[in-house]
Amino acid sequence: MRTTMASAVNDEPDPAPGRDRSAADSMFTEFYRAEHAGQVRRAALMLGSHEEANDVVHEALAAMYRRWDLIDHPGSYLNRAVLNGCRAAANHRRADLRVRKRLRVDQETSREETLLDIIKRLPFNQRAAIVLRFYAQMTEHDIAITLDVPQGSIGPWINRALTTMRKELS
Repeated sequence: MRTTMASAVNDEPDPAPGRDRSAADSMFTEFYRAEHAGQVRRAALMLGSHEEANDVVHEALAAMYRRWDLIDHPGSYLNRAVLNGCRAAANHRRADLRVRKRLRVDQETSREETLLDIIKRLPFNQRAAIVLRFYAQMTEHDIAITLDVPQGSIGPWINRALTTMRKELS
């Protein structure tokens, strides 16, 4: 029995064992090579963790592979999947921090603040807007489409984030 990437990802047999997937596999492999590194860098900026970014991008690409034949716009699909994965990871981290704060007894931590530390503390929408604008070089219009929000929200998010960053850096 032939094993494809899909069966390796799912630990299940190939859903269409008789069908030749080599062309689709080749197209996916090319897409993966073109997108993986950039998506990991962007996710790492949003999450502040390279390891977490790798996990998010891996999950998004594995999900894409399982649906590869059904996806019309793979670039847009991957952008949205990675963004949603980053949002979920940030929400999980925030919930985890709330629990840890409840368990911690007045510990003071003093460490030098860096730009990435400040970016990590921004609300997710502000952080995503900053990363997409200044790292991914997207326009406000493209950011609004990517985040699925009104375009008028993007400018204020970026302004608030920059104001917060300036205050914390001064």
